[in-house]
Amino acid sequence: MLTDTIEEIDPTATPTPGPEPDPASIFEDSLSTIFSDPRVQHGEPGKYVLYKSEELGDFKLRLADPDPSNHSLFSHFVWNAALQAAELITISEFNVAGKKVLEVGAGAGLPGIIAVYCDAQETVLSDYPAPEFLSTIQTNLEINLSRSQLARASVIGHEWGQTDDKLCTDRPGAFDRIVAADCFWMESQHDNLAKSVKALLARDGEFLAIAGFHTGRDKVAGFFDAAEKAGLAIVRITEKDVEGVEREWVRDRGQEDPVERKRWLAIGVFKHKDP
Repeated sequence: MLTDTIEEIDPTATPTPGPEPDPASIFEDSLSTIFSDPRVQHGEPGKYVLYKSEELGDFKLRLADPDPSNHSLFSHFVWNAALQAAELITISEFNVAGKKVLEVGAGAGLPGIIAVYCDAQETVLSDYPAPEFLSTIQTNLEINLSRSQLARASVIGHEWGQTDDKLCTDRPGAFDRIVAADCFWMESQHDNLAKSVKALLARDGEFLAIAGFHTGRDKVAGFFDAAEKAGLAIVRITEKDVEGVEREWVRDRGQEDPVERKRWLAIGVFKHKDP
């Protein structure tokens, strides 16, 4: 299950062996997983989470403790969309090997860090240019990457839509792969994000856009529309739930159960439209 790959941790705690779990407790826990409201975000501001990859090992991530003025950007959680992006990069379904990769709205930077481990030539992790966001990403790079890996990773601030800033003026069309995970809940920023992606994506590059439906299916569809309006073309869009079940992307499924809806993610891949 996707959400089993992450847990909150106390980085100062020393692990100690515990008693064997009681079978009844395991059964009760499984029932709560099946019937409870699925969790879409993980961690708490200023705390740590542990991402557990069967292929790559464990990654400790610090979460930002944002200034109240930036709290509404929600960069202080790891979202299920980031877990899904990390998985797709790990299994090369979104192949980054030998590519120049940009993560936008990086938050804790999990997909970008995984891209470094999966042999990206270069990985740039960006988020809103607030010091607490950028320093958190840099901390997570230093926690999880070796010296040689750090040489292939960097952090830069970028405000979506500002195509005259340092990132866009220094690196127009520079990135073979761009990743955005759960960055689409602010409808007012759809056009700005699409504008940034269009400016930074290489001519033959691909853009991975993943989002949960916890804020509404219409907001996800709205960003996909904005991406097309900006000059990006859909390669494919699917839906996948936290158990790994896939189904066709549908713009409108009518009246959806709000709890069931949280189990699902939309996974879109875009490229530049043909000239």
